[in-house]
Amino acid sequence: MKKPLIITLIVIAVLVATHFGTVLWLRDPDVNLRLDFDRIRGEPLRFGKGFLWGTATAAHQVEGNCTNNNWFQFESAVDENSKPRILNNQKAGIACDHWNRYKEDIQLMKALSLNSYRFSVEWSKIEPKPGQFDEAALDHYEQVVDELLANGIEPVVTLHHFTDPIWFTEQGAFLQDDSPDIFVRFVERVVQRLGPKVKLWCTINEPSIYAILGYFTAEFPPAEKDAQKAAIVFKNMLRAHTASYAAIKKIQPEAQVGLVVYMSSFDPPNQWYLLDVLVARLLNKNLVESHFQYLAEGRFDFSIPGLAKESYNSGVKDAFDFVGLNYYTHFWRRLNPFSQEQFVEMTRVPPEQLTDMGYSIYPEGLYRALKLITSHTSKPIYITESGIADDSDTKRAKYIEDHLLVVNKGIAEGMNIKGYFYWSLMDNFEWAHGFEKRFGLYHTDYSTQQRTLRQGSRKYLEIIQKSKE
Repeated sequence: MKKPLIITLIVIAVLVATHFGTVLWLRDPDVNLRLDFDRIRGEPLRFGKGFLWGTATAAHQVEGNCTNNNWFQFESAVDENSKPRILNNQKAGIACDHWNRYKEDIQLMKALSLNSYRFSVEWSKIEPKPGQFDEAALDHYEQVVDELLANGIEPVVTLHHFTDPIWFTEQGAFLQDDSPDIFVRFVERVVQRLGPKVKLWCTINEPSIYAILGYFTAEFPPAEKDAQKAAIVFKNMLRAHTASYAAIKKIQPEAQVGLVVYMSSFDPPNQWYLLDVLVARLLNKNLVESHFQYLAEGRFDFSIPGLAKESYNSGVKDAFDFVGLNYYTHFWRRLNPFSQEQFVEMTRVPPEQLTDMGYSIYPEGLYRALKLITSHTSKPIYITESGIADDSDTKRAKYIEDHLLVVNKGIAEGMNIKGYFYWSLMDNFEWAHGFEKRFGLYHTDYSTQQRTLRQGSRKYLEIIQKSKE
């Protein structure tokens, strides 16, 4: 064999080995994980007496009459093609009238044997103008907390769930360097009022989603497409969490305070194609793992080559008592520099494995998320959202069972999982999707505000009751 040919073959072999070696090094080893649900279904339930069985809502989606926030403005806006920002030009309006019907809704929770409820307080109602607080709004939320406690239901309060007062938006929202201080002013007033009665506080819901959908993909207000702005907003929301943590602890030292993280693993469409693997690693690192680096070490590093770069060190470590995990699905994303999206989503499963949101049903992803959190911290984990949009109610029961079996498996393996909150109590205003996507344990008839328990939701009650045997 001639020497040039040998050299060529060696070079090719080295390149191939380097390619596959790099892929194996970067790829998530659980990317192909599939669990044997027939086997784990037979395992004993290990949730324990103190486990929180809950459901969750967000103020703008259920309360009604949230007319002083950025989403109220967004619902009347149009995009660059003059199309409504919200599906079918819908508006939240009265939503589920939960502001007035909360007592009835709490009885719906009791009917399902729930012992916890995660809800958000609406900043724009409590602080309608900068530094001016509405005591009647605070009275209302205190009444909600009192009603929950009177019915044996633990309140879990979220301080920021996607909505900002209009005045805060006009100032620049979380693009402002002093936005954490502005937010803390609101946090302090809420905690001073509710603190003695509320043990669990979620500071900010899904900072990465607020930042990316609002400032990069334009699906949320203010509908910008600037990755650098998204990185700055993400950073400032994490700063706001740290500042809120300190403020809450000062007022109520025994309070448990956490950040709610949206976790959806990004998997490569082709597991042996290096560029796909690199994109998956880039997205997971920036949009998921960055939360835990910040929480544990106080460091924020966000970098998408050619689009955004932002770094920050708070100097504050371990400013959290628990992690809130929101999990729905996983995604396959591929880089396409010629597409407006750039990180293009792929669909890899048949329709019967998709929710009405187009999400693939993948309970193994919840297990992977729990493993990732556990690799960063041993502090408690609350699954603060997990649910399915399923108007036909043909997939809900299995979705609930399989995801709870995953939680049970995690507990059996020693993971510090303390609660599960199904999203959502009832059908509601699903942000840019309007009223079309139905996640509720209870079906909502918006013309009458009648709530009706779905047959598939009974699986949740069944598992809760079985766990107490």
